[in-house]
Amino acid sequence: MSLSITYTLDKPYYYECFDESLPYSSQAKPKYPLLLLLISLGLLAFYMLENHYLGSFMFMLAIVECLSFYYKRPWWVTRQMLSRASGSEVTVSFDDEGVKAENPYKSYQLSWQQINEIIETERGYILKADKGMQYLSKQALNEAMTTVLNKRATQ
Repeated sequence: MSLSITYTLDKPYYYECFDESLPYSSQAKPKYPLLLLLISLGLLAFYMLENHYLGSFMFMLAIVECLSFYYKRPWWVTRQMLSRASGSEVTVSFDDEGVKAENPYKSYQLSWQQINEIIETERGYILKADKGMQYLSKQALNEAMTTVLNKRATQ
């Protein structure tokens, strides 16, 4: 058994990848302990040390952290669009060994043993392994590949 498909890494794919993967990521929630620490250090610097520059700097870092959380989706997609791989064709292959994806700039291969969990989302599949997550869109997959993923997910 060897199945393969090809799709393009474009902006809609990146948006879909981000939206579907975020709930399963560690980045889904703001870093509340960091925000609390920065605000506490800012207040400490303002009132205890009477160092307004340091206090203002800590408050600005807290604001930057809030902005980075709020704008993480467009920032992540922009970084992907600026990468060399943007706009390139990706070939994804399934065989008895596992999943392999290649484009002219990067490739990865996950054996079925390395994949800890296959999560079906509304618009795709997330392959969770020890070294991270990979997202595959249902729009890019053919029916045979979807069947293989569904079968492997229930095992």
